[in-house]
Amino acid sequence: MRARGACAACAGTGGAKEAGAAAVEFAVLLPLLVMLLFGFVQFGLATGDRIQAASAAREGARLAVVGIDDWTSIGGSGKSFWQVVTEQSGLGAISNCRLETDGVVGGTLTVSFDFPVNLAVPFLPSPPSWRTGTARASMRVERLSAPVGPGGC
Repeated sequence: MRARGACAACAGTGGAKEAGAAAVEFAVLLPLLVMLLFGFVQFGLATGDRIQAASAAREGARLAVVGIDDWTSIGGSGKSFWQVVTEQSGLGAISNCRLETDGVVGGTLTVSFDFPVNLAVPFLPSPPSWRTGTARASMRVERLSAPVGPGGC
């Protein structure tokens, strides 16, 4: 019994040292874990923006392949083609807008634009390539649109 009591006393003093070491390890790792967590959240938000922009490019391509008679008033709404695409994207602003087509029924039409990526990972610099994304969608032309085209955004 005495041996057991002696070991219990020794375990009590060693346990206090271990608890202090665990607290120090936690304090060292906590900033890294917080940075990792916020990084995951930021990349998730950026991926959501990318999906939304791709959906807007696809919707713009769908509008254009079925034929547009008036590029300045899509469906009588009074909004231009790129205004409709910008609203579909939900990203606020798009730039470098392009609509490329073969100009024949059965050919390919491609809608593409750049959109801002708001990616801010704590303690890491954002390279310029992370600040802008490109959305692109291609579809088969079903009916030719008015020849003027949508112009730029």
